[in-house]
Amino acid sequence: MDIRITERALRFLRGRIGSRSSPVRLVFDSEGCGCGVNGVPALWILPERDKDDLEIHNADIPVVIKRDHAVYFEEHLYLDSEETYPSFRLTGDGQLYGQNIRLLDKREASL
Repeated sequence: MDIRITERALRFLRGRIGSRSSPVRLVFDSEGCGCGVNGVPALWILPERDKDDLEIHNADIPVVIKRDHAVYFEEHLYLDSEETYPSFRLTGDGQLYGQNIRLLDKREASL
């Protein structure tokens, strides 16, 4: 699995991550959505990787995904953002996953 991140999205991610070395996890967030097959993609900044995280290959920042969440996404993904709006657009070769993907900082919750 790989993800291409535009320069604009990369700047936004780096600005939110800051100087700490933190991975970003792509999740299929089904909390509050009814059942496990209903959900929305989201990005979480983590304090560290879990041992069962899979790496999503890219050349810029560490991006991971839980093995059981990978089935919801295509092999090749593309992440972009808007200059004036604090969210992301996630697409694959065959579909749009969302154009208002949230980035949540989960590092503070773990302190």
